[in-house]
Amino acid sequence: MGLSDETRPGNDPSDYLMEKLKVRDKHTENEDNSGRILGKRSSSDGIRHLLLDTLLTLPSVAFITYAFLVVVNNGRPIDQSPIPLLRTAAIYSPTLFPIAFSAVAASFLKAAAAWRLEQGISVLSLEYLLNCRTVFSAFTTPMSLRAVNRLTPLLIILWVLSPLGGQAALRVMEMVPSTATEPWLFQNLEFMSAFRHSGPQSSAGFSLLPSIQSAFVTALGTPADIKAEPQDLFGNIKIPMVEAFQNLRQTQDDDKKSDNRQDDDGWFHLDSKSAMSPVWSSIAGIPVATLGGLSSKANYSFAFETSYIYADCSLQRGTPMNFTEWASYRQEGPGRYSTNRTLVISTNRPPLPFDQNPLELVFTSFVSTQELTTNASCVLRTTYVEVDVGCHGTTCGTRHVRPLQKPDDMTIRTVLNNMAPEGQLGHGTAGLFDGFMSTFVRSGLSLWDLQEGRQLKPFASALETYFTEPDSPYSASGISSWDGTDIYPVGDRVFSQRFSQLLNTFWLASVASHNITGNFHFQSNGETSLPAPIITQNITGTRTPDFLVMRVNDGWMLTLFVASTAMLISGVIAAVLGSMRRGPDVLDHPTFFSRDSPYVNVSPCYSGSVEDASEQVRRTRDMRVCIGDVSPAEEMGHLAFGTVNEAVPLGLQKDGRCYA
Repeated sequence: MGLSDETRPGNDPSDYLMEKLKVRDKHTENEDNSGRILGKRSSSDGIRHLLLDTLLTLPSVAFITYAFLVVVNNGRPIDQSPIPLLRTAAIYSPTLFPIAFSAVAASFLKAAAAWRLEQGISVLSLEYLLNCRTVFSAFTTPMSLRAVNRLTPLLIILWVLSPLGGQAALRVMEMVPSTATEPWLFQNLEFMSAFRHSGPQSSAGFSLLPSIQSAFVTALGTPADIKAEPQDLFGNIKIPMVEAFQNLRQTQDDDKKSDNRQDDDGWFHLDSKSAMSPVWSSIAGIPVATLGGLSSKANYSFAFETSYIYADCSLQRGTPMNFTEWASYRQEGPGRYSTNRTLVISTNRPPLPFDQNPLELVFTSFVSTQELTTNASCVLRTTYVEVDVGCHGTTCGTRHVRPLQKPDDMTIRTVLNNMAPEGQLGHGTAGLFDGFMSTFVRSGLSLWDLQEGRQLKPFASALETYFTEPDSPYSASGISSWDGTDIYPVGDRVFSQRFSQLLNTFWLASVASHNITGNFHFQSNGETSLPAPIITQNITGTRTPDFLVMRVNDGWMLTLFVASTAMLISGVIAAVLGSMRRGPDVLDHPTFFSRDSPYVNVSPCYSGSVEDASEQVRRTRDMRVCIGDVSPAEEMGHLAFGTVNEAVPLGLQKDGRCYA
């Protein structure tokens, strides 16, 4: 019966152990063999480990402090301290947080493995604690080991917090417009302010008409893009014409998908993206002022009620006339107002203050070359509206408008009936209607045409050309031509809108010519120093500072807090477990393989079996080791960790050789 491999000469590990004992005895003859008491560390080691453990908790404390500062400064403007510093920190957080988290988590897992190793732990759990110390390895270790236990999901959850914490620190702050609103006082011009003269021949008219004419001509001559904007040339707010919305709604058969539909509260929405621009009730807007003026660094919102004249007109061809017949027809008289050229506006019954019937006007235009006349029969009423206005800095515009229901006696009569707000008798001068119409009809003439003794020619005025060419009435083809301007083709709806715009623009110019040309200011005492008995309306709106503020994202803040707290707890536990460890620190050090190995020629006697692996590394740093064949002379080799050419003959691994 032959000898087994274990009993063959040269294969018994005890032979090598005996040799190692001889060497060990040789090295330890003069050394202290008193050993080391477990759990006792030198003061220098204790301080060093305490400092390292403390350093591991600092990053988590820093990120928790960062989260606290973000919460405390929620809503602060982004240019105020410490928001710029926090934003700078956020930029580097996606890089720094995973690095710090990895250091803390890896230390925690190693400390847990060392502590559990002293208490007793399964091989699989030990492998998981030592191998799952990176984000990637937490997912790949279960696949490489092809085994899972209860630590598997916990380690995956722990490492998922690493990238999430870095992203949370970056995204926890959002830069948004400020929503901190405060009440703010405004004043606007009342449309029904008093009319101030009784005609061009009156003393008041003689002094006021130059400014009235200038204000009206300025509005009428503004470029097309200004006429289409929600503010006029001087920043006054234009009032939308609700009749245009109502007509649009009717033509669309109550299409609920219309951009300009009316909501349940009666508001018509002005959509800047709509293909159809709103129709304004006047070329000039209503002046609005606030204390200190509108700031470019704030947004404003307010609503107010106002009114305007609406002329509901129908066009018909009148009796053909030659120039002589027209010259006779255009002669002024009671209720008839003419440019002495091609326009006559007449009424059969001038309005009275308490009329129960609406004012009716007939607008007659003459085209001399074709001997055509066009009559527009118009019924004038008052439309009351409420407008919702929003301002971005000094740029304002109506966002919503809705009609207001008023008693019939308030809608039948207009400001031309000398009506004041709430339907009361106004404070306008006597002869209001005559003073208004006599100046309105000639407001479209140039100063050259208004000179006394000038030869009269049948040229159209800017009032007539505005119906056909509203963008440029003063440079229209018919304004200085014998061909004249035929207004009949514009149709009833367009004529009604543009005639209403002309009436309302001239009324505003008549009652507040200084105020609608940029001289309307907030008056705290409710009075104005300007020479105009205007009526102002006090309204309360809101003011919102127009700057970006930092706002906390609650979801990312919760994620940052959880990840930072997990990092802090991991660091604290790592420190606690490190202090509880009694045995030597051997994990992660391959030199531990050389301890008590029959194939390694090294003396462990300096500290015995409790020597930390780091100390052993410093002591044996020049020793060469290899995983080689410790039985190179035998038929079957044996692979082991050993020193090169020291304790035993150590051969290299060879292809084709059989190993036990």
